[in-house]
Amino acid sequence: MTDHRSGSKKDGRERLVRDRPGPSHRAPRHLIDGWPQVSERVRSAEHLALFLDFDGTLAPFRRRPEQVRLSDDTRRVLQRLVRYPQLRVFVLSGRRRADVQDRVGVPEVRCYGLHGWEGPTTGLPKSPAKRSLREVRRQLRNRLSGLRGVWIEDKGPILGVHVRGAAGGALRQASNIVQDVMGRFEPKLGVLAGNRVWEVMPRELRGKGVTVRALLRKMPAGTLPIYLGDDATDETAFAELRHGITVCVGVRRPTKARFDLRSPQEVRIFLRKLEKELPRVARRSQRTERGWAPGREEPG
Repeated sequence: MTDHRSGSKKDGRERLVRDRPGPSHRAPRHLIDGWPQVSERVRSAEHLALFLDFDGTLAPFRRRPEQVRLSDDTRRVLQRLVRYPQLRVFVLSGRRRADVQDRVGVPEVRCYGLHGWEGPTTGLPKSPAKRSLREVRRQLRNRLSGLRGVWIEDKGPILGVHVRGAAGGALRQASNIVQDVMGRFEPKLGVLAGNRVWEVMPRELRGKGVTVRALLRKMPAGTLPIYLGDDATDETAFAELRHGITVCVGVRRPTKARFDLRSPQEVRIFLRKLEKELPRVARRSQRTERGWAPGREEPG
């Protein structure tokens, strides 16, 4: 949550920002400046896995999630990318899977919702924190009611408190209320600070890093992972993919990513540059017993 990267006990925000990377993380290099290095790694790979966040990465933020749209230009680039058999494209989003899949609009792109928890072939696991989440939802609805620009999004096993339209006193009051309510439900539930949203979720939801690691285990040896994301929710994936190409999108901040891009528009430029490299990518192991083919479910 860009307005809440630091805090103190005085304003009650220290627990809400515990998942953000600390200031010791190195500053990333702009991806275009580092393109010769990236290009060399892409060309030498036998297989590639491209992981993308949606809001703030593929598509610009809007006041409300339902207003976010993927541009036709970006969709056309994705449609061309998925034609290459040596590349697999995934979108990992905090949205519900059906929602992000509909907004991407490219059937060959494999979409995962709820930060990787909700996949194409997996239903939602039962959570022992379901009753606690229901009570948190009730308390937050009551106490946040009337705060201008603050609203709650119910995503089933995840609850989002959005503050993109809030400012000043309403923002501080919402922070204090979320802090107070959540203090009563730890450790069953946790809070992840996103881009102008707090997401309340069961502790067993371990984040995108776990999903990325599981997907890579099902791919051919030597697969090069490329991950682009804009938020604290992507940091676990950046940490998991230290051997890959990781890119933080948006306003520069402390991150575990090696590179950065400034906007979804620059992400589209990167995707086009990647597309130009793919004909040069080695094709020696397009089909293996551990591999995959376009349009087929992930093995396993």
